Amino acid sequence: MSDQKSHGDYPVCDIDLFTPDALRNPFPHYQTIRDLGPVVHLSRLGMPAIGRFLDVQAALRAADILISGEGIGFNEIANHQTPERGVLTSDGERHQKLRGVLARPLGPGALEERRALLKSLIDAQVKSLVGRETFEGVASLAQHLPLKAVTLLVGLDEKSRAKMLNWASAFFNSLRPLPEKAEDLTLELRADLELLKDLRAFFSSVDPAGLAPGSWSAELFDAVGAGRLTDSEARGALRAFVLPSLDTTIYAKANLLFNLARFPDEWRRLREDRSLTPIAIVESVRHSAVVRAFSRYAAEDYSAGGVFLPKGTRVMVMFGSANRDERRYEKPELFDVSRNPRDQLGWGTGPHMCVGMHLAKLEMELLLEALLDHVETIEADEPTFGINAGLYGIDRLPMRLH
Repeated sequence: MSDQKSHGDYPVCDIDLFTPDALRNPFPHYQTIRDLGPVVHLSRLGMPAIGRFLDVQAALRAADILISGEGIGFNEIANHQTPERGVLTSDGERHQKLRGVLARPLGPGALEERRALLKSLIDAQVKSLVGRETFEGVASLAQHLPLKAVTLLVGLDEKSRAKMLNWASAFFNSLRPLPEKAEDLTLELRADLELLKDLRAFFSSVDPAGLAPGSWSAELFDAVGAGRLTDSEARGALRAFVLPSLDTTIYAKANLLFNLARFPDEWRRLREDRSLTPIAIVESVRHSAVVRAFSRYAAEDYSAGGVFLPKGTRVMVMFGSANRDERRYEKPELFDVSRNPRDQLGWGTGPHMCVGMHLAKLEMELLLEALLDHVETIEADEPTFGINAGLYGIDRLPMRLH
Protein backbone atom coordinates (compact mmCIF):
# COMPACT_ATOMS: atom_id res chain seq x y z
CA MET A 1 0.00 0.00 0.00
CA SER A 2 1.39 3.41 -0.96
CA ASP A 3 2.16 5.92 1.80
CA GLN A 4 1.62 8.76 -0.65
CA LYS A 5 -0.22 11.70 0.85
CA SER A 6 -3.06 13.47 -0.90
CA HIS A 7 -3.36 17.25 -0.86
CA GLY A 8 -4.32 18.50 2.60
CA ASP A 9 -3.39 15.19 4.23
CA TYR A 10 0.22 16.09 5.10
CA PRO A 11 1.46 16.03 8.69
CA VAL A 12 1.33 19.55 10.11
CA CYS A 13 4.26 21.26 11.84
CA ASP A 14 4.16 24.70 13.49
CA ILE A 15 7.94 25.25 13.58
CA ASP A 16 9.03 28.72 12.46
CA LEU A 17 12.27 28.22 10.54
CA PHE A 18 12.88 31.96 10.24
CA THR A 19 13.31 33.03 13.87
CA PRO A 20 16.87 34.17 14.74
CA ASP A 21 17.47 31.09 16.93
CA ALA A 22 16.22 28.72 14.22
CA LEU A 23 18.39 30.42 11.61
CA ARG A 24 21.48 30.10 13.80
CA ASN A 25 20.82 26.41 14.54
CA PRO A 26 18.28 24.92 12.12
CA PHE A 27 19.33 21.29 12.45
CA PRO A 28 17.00 20.11 15.26
CA HIS A 29 14.08 21.62 13.34
CA TYR A 30 15.20 19.90 10.15
CA GLN A 31 15.17 16.56 11.95
CA THR A 32 11.67 17.17 13.33
CA ILE A 33 10.38 17.88 9.83
CA ARG A 34 12.14 14.84 8.34
CA ASP A 35 10.77 12.57 11.04
CA LEU A 36 7.19 13.71 10.45
CA GLY A 37 7.13 12.50 6.86
CA PRO A 38 8.33 12.95 3.27
CA VAL A 39 6.19 16.09 2.86
CA VAL A 40 5.09 18.22 5.82
CA HIS A 41 2.81 21.26 5.91
CA LEU A 42 4.55 24.15 7.68
CA SER A 43 1.63 26.04 9.15
CA ARG A 44 3.55 29.24 9.88
CA LEU A 45 4.88 29.35 6.33
CA GLY A 46 1.61 28.26 4.79
CA MET A 47 3.12 25.71 2.43
CA PRO A 48 4.40 22.14 2.35
CA ALA A 49 8.08 21.31 2.76
CA ILE A 50 10.23 18.44 1.52
CA GLY A 51 13.16 17.64 3.81
CA ARG A 52 14.36 14.07 3.25
CA PHE A 53 17.36 13.40 1.02
CA LEU A 54 15.82 11.20 -1.67
CA ASP A 55 12.70 13.35 -1.90
CA VAL A 56 14.69 16.59 -2.20
CA GLN A 57 16.95 14.99 -4.80
CA ALA A 58 13.95 13.85 -6.86
CA ALA A 59 12.26 17.25 -6.58
CA LEU A 60 15.34 19.12 -7.79
CA ARG A 61 15.69 16.79 -10.75
CA ALA A 62 12.04 17.27 -11.73
CA ALA A 63 12.71 20.82 -12.91
CA ASP A 64 10.16 20.56 -15.74
CA ILE A 65 7.36 20.10 -13.18
CA LEU A 66 8.63 21.83 -10.04
CA ILE A 67 9.72 24.96 -11.82
CA SER A 68 11.82 27.99 -10.83
CA GLY A 69 10.29 30.43 -13.31
CA GLU A 70 7.61 31.50 -10.81
CA GLY A 71 10.31 32.50 -8.34
CA ILE A 72 12.33 30.67 -5.69
CA GLY A 73 11.45 32.74 -2.63
CA PHE A 74 8.75 32.64 0.01
CA ASN A 75 7.03 35.95 -0.73
CA GLU A 76 5.58 37.58 -3.80
CA ILE A 77 7.90 40.60 -3.74
CA ALA A 78 10.97 38.38 -4.05
CA ASN A 79 9.33 36.15 -6.64
CA HIS A 80 8.37 39.02 -8.93
CA GLN A 81 10.99 41.66 -8.23
CA THR A 82 12.58 41.44 -11.68
CA PRO A 83 10.46 41.28 -14.83
CA GLU A 84 13.13 39.38 -16.77
CA ARG A 85 14.09 36.01 -15.34
CA GLY A 86 17.73 35.25 -14.56
CA VAL A 87 19.45 31.89 -14.40
CA LEU A 88 18.14 31.08 -10.90
CA THR A 89 14.54 31.88 -11.80
CA SER A 90 14.12 30.61 -15.34
CA ASP A 91 13.26 27.29 -16.96
CA GLY A 92 13.63 25.41 -20.22
CA GLU A 93 15.41 26.98 -23.17
CA ARG A 94 15.93 30.35 -21.51
CA HIS A 95 17.58 28.72 -18.52
CA GLN A 96 19.80 26.60 -20.76
CA LYS A 97 20.88 29.66 -22.73
CA LEU A 98 21.74 31.75 -19.68
CA ARG A 99 23.41 28.85 -17.91
CA GLY A 100 25.53 28.17 -20.98
CA VAL A 101 26.82 31.74 -20.93
CA LEU A 102 27.89 31.38 -17.29
CA ALA A 103 29.22 27.84 -17.59
CA ARG A 104 31.97 28.57 -20.11
CA PRO A 105 34.28 30.65 -17.87
CA LEU A 106 33.19 28.74 -14.75
CA GLY A 107 34.06 25.29 -16.09
CA PRO A 108 36.94 23.29 -14.55
CA GLY A 109 39.17 23.72 -17.60
CA ALA A 110 38.79 27.48 -17.81
CA LEU A 111 39.25 27.90 -14.07
CA GLU A 112 42.43 25.82 -14.08
CA GLU A 113 44.05 28.66 -16.05
CA ARG A 114 43.40 30.92 -13.06
CA ARG A 115 44.67 28.49 -10.42
CA ALA A 116 48.22 29.88 -10.13
CA LEU A 117 46.99 33.45 -9.70
CA LEU A 118 44.38 32.56 -7.08
CA LYS A 119 46.79 30.23 -5.26
CA SER A 120 49.39 32.99 -4.91
CA LEU A 121 46.77 35.31 -3.40
CA ILE A 122 45.50 32.93 -0.73
CA ASP A 123 48.96 31.52 0.00
CA ALA A 124 50.31 34.96 0.82
CA GLN A 125 47.26 35.72 2.97
CA VAL A 126 47.58 32.54 5.04
CA LYS A 127 51.32 33.10 5.59
CA SER A 128 50.61 36.61 6.82
CA LEU A 129 48.19 35.27 9.46
CA VAL A 130 50.23 32.36 10.86
CA GLY A 131 51.44 33.08 14.37
CA ARG A 132 49.30 36.17 14.86
CA GLU A 133 47.17 36.66 17.91
CA THR A 134 43.45 36.04 17.43
CA PHE A 135 42.17 37.38 14.10
CA GLU A 136 38.74 37.44 12.50
CA GLY A 137 38.65 34.49 10.10
CA VAL A 138 35.69 35.44 7.93
CA ALA A 139 37.03 38.84 6.90
CA SER A 140 40.68 37.71 6.78
CA LEU A 141 40.33 34.30 5.11
CA ALA A 142 36.84 33.35 3.94
CA GLN A 143 36.21 36.64 2.10
CA HIS A 144 39.68 37.01 0.64
CA LEU A 145 39.44 35.10 -2.63
CA PRO A 146 35.75 35.74 -3.42
CA LEU A 147 36.29 39.49 -3.22
CA LYS A 148 39.48 39.32 -5.26
CA ALA A 149 37.67 37.23 -7.88
CA VAL A 150 35.03 39.95 -8.37
CA THR A 151 37.81 42.34 -9.35
CA LEU A 152 40.25 40.05 -11.15
CA LEU A 153 37.92 37.61 -12.93
CA VAL A 154 34.54 39.29 -13.26
CA GLY A 155 36.23 42.59 -14.05
CA LEU A 156 34.28 45.04 -11.88
CA ASP A 157 36.12 47.83 -10.05
CA GLU A 158 37.10 47.54 -6.39
CA LYS A 159 34.93 50.51 -5.35
CA SER A 160 31.82 48.35 -5.75
CA ARG A 161 33.02 45.32 -3.79
CA ALA A 162 31.77 46.32 -0.35
CA LYS A 163 28.37 47.14 -1.81
CA MET A 164 28.26 43.76 -3.51
CA LEU A 165 28.59 41.95 -0.19
CA ASN A 166 25.58 43.87 1.08
CA TRP A 167 23.65 43.24 -2.14
CA ALA A 168 24.34 39.50 -2.06
CA SER A 169 23.23 39.25 1.56
CA ALA A 170 20.09 41.28 0.86
CA PHE A 171 19.18 39.13 -2.15
CA PHE A 172 19.13 35.88 -0.17
CA ASN A 173 17.63 37.42 2.95
CA SER A 174 14.76 38.88 0.94
CA LEU A 175 13.57 35.38 0.03
CA ARG A 176 12.06 35.00 3.52
CA PRO A 177 8.32 35.12 4.15
CA LEU A 178 7.06 38.66 4.71
CA PRO A 179 4.30 39.82 7.07
CA GLU A 180 0.87 40.22 5.53
CA LYS A 181 0.78 43.98 6.12
CA ALA A 182 3.41 46.24 4.58
CA GLU A 183 3.53 48.34 7.76
CA ASP A 184 4.71 45.25 9.66
CA LEU A 185 7.95 44.96 7.66
CA THR A 186 10.99 45.06 9.93
CA LEU A 187 13.59 47.76 9.47
CA GLU A 188 16.02 45.05 8.34
CA LEU A 189 13.74 43.84 5.56
CA ARG A 190 12.94 47.37 4.46
CA ALA A 191 16.67 47.98 4.20
CA ASP A 192 17.13 44.76 2.20
CA LEU A 193 14.43 45.76 -0.29
CA GLU A 194 16.08 49.17 -0.71
CA LEU A 195 19.44 47.48 -1.28
CA LEU A 196 17.89 45.37 -4.03
CA LYS A 197 16.70 48.54 -5.78
CA ASP A 198 20.27 49.82 -5.53
CA LEU A 199 21.53 46.50 -6.93
CA ARG A 200 19.23 46.66 -9.96
CA ALA A 201 20.19 50.27 -10.60
CA PHE A 202 23.90 49.42 -10.45
CA PHE A 203 23.76 46.54 -12.92
CA SER A 204 21.51 48.52 -15.24
CA SER A 205 24.06 51.32 -15.29
CA VAL A 206 27.23 49.27 -15.87
CA ASP A 207 29.11 50.78 -18.81
CA PRO A 208 30.65 48.02 -20.98
CA ALA A 209 33.43 50.41 -21.98
CA GLY A 210 34.63 50.53 -18.37
CA LEU A 211 35.00 46.78 -17.90
CA ALA A 212 38.41 45.13 -17.73
CA PRO A 213 39.36 43.78 -21.20
CA GLY A 214 39.24 40.00 -21.33
CA SER A 215 37.23 39.75 -18.10
CA TRP A 216 34.10 37.64 -17.79
CA SER A 217 31.90 40.74 -17.80
CA ALA A 218 33.58 42.15 -20.90
CA GLU A 219 33.00 38.86 -22.70
CA LEU A 220 29.28 39.10 -21.90
CA PHE A 221 28.98 42.40 -23.71
CA ASP A 222 31.15 41.10 -26.56
CA ALA A 223 28.42 38.49 -26.97
CA VAL A 224 25.84 41.30 -27.10
CA GLY A 225 27.79 42.94 -29.90
CA ALA A 226 27.92 39.64 -31.76
CA GLY A 227 24.16 39.16 -31.39
CA ARG A 228 24.37 36.08 -29.17
CA LEU A 229 22.87 37.83 -26.12
CA THR A 230 20.56 40.75 -25.55
CA ASP A 231 21.78 43.61 -23.39
CA SER A 232 19.27 42.58 -20.71
CA GLU A 233 20.50 38.98 -20.75
CA ALA A 234 24.11 40.12 -20.40
CA ARG A 235 23.29 42.28 -17.39
CA GLY A 236 21.34 39.41 -15.82
CA ALA A 237 24.30 37.09 -16.36
CA LEU A 238 26.60 39.70 -14.79
CA ARG A 239 24.41 39.71 -11.68
CA ALA A 240 24.60 35.91 -11.65
CA PHE A 241 28.41 36.02 -11.80
CA VAL A 242 28.55 38.29 -8.78
CA LEU A 243 25.75 37.60 -6.30
CA PRO A 244 25.91 33.79 -5.86
CA SER A 245 29.73 33.83 -5.91
CA LEU A 246 30.04 35.98 -2.80
CA ASP A 247 28.00 35.07 0.28
CA THR A 248 27.50 31.41 -0.65
CA THR A 249 31.22 30.79 -1.16
CA ILE A 250 32.23 32.96 1.80
CA TYR A 251 29.91 31.04 4.11
CA ALA A 252 31.08 27.70 2.70
CA LYS A 253 34.69 28.62 3.45
CA ALA A 254 33.90 29.97 6.91
CA ASN A 255 32.00 26.77 7.71
CA LEU A 256 34.98 24.73 6.47
CA LEU A 257 37.39 26.68 8.68
CA PHE A 258 35.21 26.10 11.73
CA ASN A 259 34.80 22.40 10.95
CA LEU A 260 38.59 22.01 10.69
CA ALA A 261 39.01 23.72 14.06
CA ARG A 262 36.30 21.87 15.98
CA PHE A 263 37.16 18.45 14.53
CA PRO A 264 40.96 18.44 15.10
CA ASP A 265 41.27 14.72 14.41
CA GLU A 266 39.95 15.32 10.90
CA TRP A 267 42.47 18.12 10.37
CA ARG A 268 45.23 15.72 11.45
CA ARG A 269 43.97 13.13 8.97
CA LEU A 270 44.17 15.74 6.22
CA ARG A 271 47.72 16.64 7.19
CA GLU A 272 48.66 12.96 7.04
CA ASP A 273 46.87 12.33 3.72
CA ARG A 274 46.42 15.38 1.49
CA SER A 275 44.61 13.27 -1.10
CA LEU A 276 41.56 13.65 1.19
CA THR A 277 41.37 17.39 0.39
CA PRO A 278 38.64 17.17 -2.30
CA ILE A 279 36.58 14.88 -0.05
CA ALA A 280 36.92 17.25 2.89
CA ILE A 281 35.51 20.09 0.80
CA VAL A 282 32.44 18.14 -0.31
CA GLU A 283 31.94 16.77 3.20
CA SER A 284 31.98 20.26 4.70
CA VAL A 285 29.39 21.42 2.15
CA ARG A 286 27.26 18.41 3.08
CA HIS A 287 27.70 18.92 6.80
CA SER A 288 27.11 22.68 6.80
CA ALA A 289 25.06 23.31 3.66
CA VAL A 290 24.92 27.03 2.96
CA VAL A 291 21.66 27.20 0.99
CA ARG A 292 18.85 26.50 3.44
CA ALA A 293 15.96 26.09 1.01
CA PHE A 294 14.41 27.47 -2.15
CA SER A 295 10.79 27.25 -3.17
CA ARG A 296 9.52 25.60 -6.32
CA TYR A 297 6.15 25.92 -8.03
CA ALA A 298 4.25 22.86 -9.29
CA ALA A 299 3.40 23.57 -12.93
CA GLU A 300 1.66 20.17 -13.02
CA ASP A 301 0.70 17.55 -10.45
CA TYR A 302 3.91 16.16 -8.99
CA SER A 303 4.24 12.64 -7.62
CA ALA A 304 7.44 10.89 -6.53
CA GLY A 305 7.94 8.39 -3.73
CA GLY A 306 5.77 9.48 -0.83
CA VAL A 307 5.41 13.05 -2.12
CA PHE A 308 2.32 14.30 -3.94
CA LEU A 309 1.87 17.98 -4.78
CA PRO A 310 -1.13 19.21 -6.80
CA LYS A 311 -0.66 21.63 -9.66
CA GLY A 312 -0.37 25.20 -8.39
CA THR A 313 1.37 24.27 -5.11
CA ARG A 314 4.40 26.23 -3.95
CA VAL A 315 6.71 23.99 -1.92
CA MET A 316 9.82 24.50 0.20
CA VAL A 317 12.69 22.27 -0.97
CA MET A 318 15.14 21.93 1.94
CA PHE A 319 18.75 21.49 0.80
CA GLY A 320 20.22 21.83 4.30
CA SER A 321 17.85 19.27 5.79
CA ALA A 322 18.50 16.73 3.02
CA ASN A 323 22.24 16.87 3.67
CA ARG A 324 21.71 15.91 7.32
CA ASP A 325 19.26 13.07 6.61
CA GLU A 326 20.06 10.01 8.72
CA ARG A 327 18.35 7.88 6.07
CA ARG A 328 21.19 8.73 3.68
CA TYR A 329 24.24 9.50 5.85
CA GLU A 330 25.34 7.67 8.98
CA LYS A 331 25.95 10.06 11.89
CA PRO A 332 25.34 13.10 9.65
CA GLU A 333 26.16 15.55 12.45
CA LEU A 334 29.83 14.50 12.27
CA PHE A 335 32.36 16.06 9.91
CA ASP A 336 34.21 13.07 8.46
CA VAL A 337 36.84 13.63 5.76
CA SER A 338 36.67 9.98 4.67
CA ARG A 339 32.90 10.02 4.04
CA ASN A 340 33.05 11.27 0.40
CA PRO A 341 29.36 12.25 -0.01
CA ARG A 342 29.45 12.75 -3.77
CA ASP A 343 25.68 12.99 -4.01
CA GLN A 344 25.29 15.71 -1.35
CA LEU A 345 22.85 18.45 -2.31
CA GLY A 346 24.54 21.57 -0.96
CA TRP A 347 25.10 22.72 -4.54
CA GLY A 348 21.82 21.22 -5.73
CA THR A 349 21.34 18.67 -8.49
CA GLY A 350 19.58 18.50 -11.83
CA PRO A 351 19.35 21.39 -14.34
CA HIS A 352 19.73 24.02 -11.62
CA MET A 353 22.85 22.57 -9.99
CA CYS A 354 25.02 25.52 -8.93
CA VAL A 355 26.83 26.81 -12.00
CA GLY A 356 29.53 28.37 -9.79
CA MET A 357 30.24 25.11 -7.98
CA HIS A 358 33.63 24.60 -9.64
CA LEU A 359 34.82 28.08 -8.67
CA ALA A 360 33.70 27.51 -5.08
CA LYS A 361 35.47 24.13 -5.01
CA LEU A 362 38.66 25.66 -6.43
CA GLU A 363 38.67 28.48 -3.87
CA MET A 364 38.10 26.03 -1.00
CA GLU A 365 40.77 23.68 -2.35
CA LEU A 366 43.34 26.48 -2.59
CA LEU A 367 42.49 27.63 0.93
CA LEU A 368 43.00 24.10 2.24
CA GLU A 369 46.28 23.70 0.33
CA ALA A 370 47.62 26.94 1.81
CA LEU A 371 46.60 25.84 5.31
CA LEU A 372 48.24 22.44 4.83
CA ASP A 373 51.43 24.09 3.54
CA HIS A 374 51.83 26.54 6.41
CA VAL A 375 49.70 25.53 9.41
CA GLU A 376 50.06 22.79 12.01
CA THR A 377 47.20 23.68 14.36
CA ILE A 378 43.93 25.53 13.74
CA GLU A 379 42.10 27.02 16.71
CA ALA A 380 38.77 28.85 16.76
CA ASP A 381 36.67 30.46 19.45
CA GLU A 382 32.88 30.45 19.43
CA PRO A 383 31.60 31.72 16.09
CA THR A 384 28.80 34.18 15.47
CA PHE A 385 26.30 32.46 13.20
CA GLY A 386 24.41 34.64 10.76
CA ILE A 387 20.65 35.02 10.56
CA ASN A 388 20.35 35.41 6.81
CA ALA A 389 17.04 33.77 5.89
CA GLY A 390 18.42 32.15 2.75
CA LEU A 391 21.91 31.12 3.79
CA TYR A 392 23.42 29.24 6.75
CA GLY A 393 26.88 30.23 7.86
CA ILE A 394 29.24 32.10 10.13
CA ASP A 395 29.51 35.89 10.18
CA ARG A 396 32.44 36.12 12.59
CA LEU A 397 35.04 33.49 13.55
CA PRO A 398 37.83 34.42 15.98
CA MET A 399 40.70 32.09 15.18
CA ARG A 400 44.45 31.42 15.38
CA LEU A 401 46.83 29.57 13.06
CA HIS A 402 49.97 27.97 14.48
